[in-house]
Amino acid sequence: MLPHLPGTANTSTPVVVGSAAFVKMQILMPGETAAPGSATGKTGTPTARTAGTAFTIIVNAVDAYWNKVPTVTDMVHIATTDANGVVPADIALANGTMTFTNKVTLKTPVTTTTITVTDVTDGAKTADTSPALTVNVGAFVKLQILLTGETAAPGTTAGKTGTPTAQVAGATINVTVNAVDNVWNVITSATDVVHFASTDVNADLPANTALVGGTINLTATVKTAGSRTITVTDVTNPAKTNNTSGSVTVSAGAFVKLQLLLPGETAAAGTATGKTGTPSVASAGTPLAVTVNAVDAYWNKK
Repeated sequence: MLPHLPGTANTSTPVVVGSAAFVKMQILMPGETAAPGSATGKTGTPTARTAGTAFTIIVNAVDAYWNKVPTVTDMVHIATTDANGVVPADIALANGTMTFTNKVTLKTPVTTTTITVTDVTDGAKTADTSPALTVNVGAFVKLQILLTGETAAPGTTAGKTGTPTAQVAGATINVTVNAVDNVWNVITSATDVVHFASTDVNADLPANTALVGGTINLTATVKTAGSRTITVTDVTNPAKTNNTSGSVTVSAGAFVKLQLLLPGETAAAGTATGKTGTPSVASAGTPLAVTVNAVDAYWNKK
């Protein structure tokens, strides 16, 4: 009996396999790589993002098996579940693809943000949505100050909503200070000591105070009528950007007393005595020009 001999293998000549019809979109996040022909069309897992830091995404027009269709020039639209996120404007694909280099910025630190691409030119093409992305808070770069009437709004341009509530001289204002990243997310690890100053030089301001969990809630008292602001600076690390509040309109309080000013004296609302200077020497028998003001408890004229 002759021994069994293995059959001789044979390999075909190369077969060119082109993509099939364009049926859907594909979106790739940092950490993902296209894998045409596989079940999901890609490999890898999206890497975590940092709030406020731009990153790159890739969009492809693909067939049912995730092969890129190079003839497609449809307009595509990018959207995100991050209400404050920044995405590129609608744009046409070139040769079935488009790389958006550092065109996407997410601002809200959560673990559920997604990004979706849709076909604007042909709405029948299937959209594609990224896996859930983890967005981490950025580095501590600046301070935020909020007064009565203002509310923090991380991720927005201003970082807050509302307007400082108008006050009467002598009123107590609530002051909140936050350590934040470049898009106003609170840095809960910050414990820096902060300092307060105001355009109301007579205001009662908090002493230097350390943040706890990246924030602090204090009070201040304004005494001088006019448009006033409060500024917070970082004592521990002056390189952190300071922040100045919105303007507070301070009006005079109730009329409670009279003020008499002699020549040489000048009104100084908000100070302890309500005036500066010393009465000029008068000559016997010479009339004096005096000023009388109706003022509130802090010497603001009514």
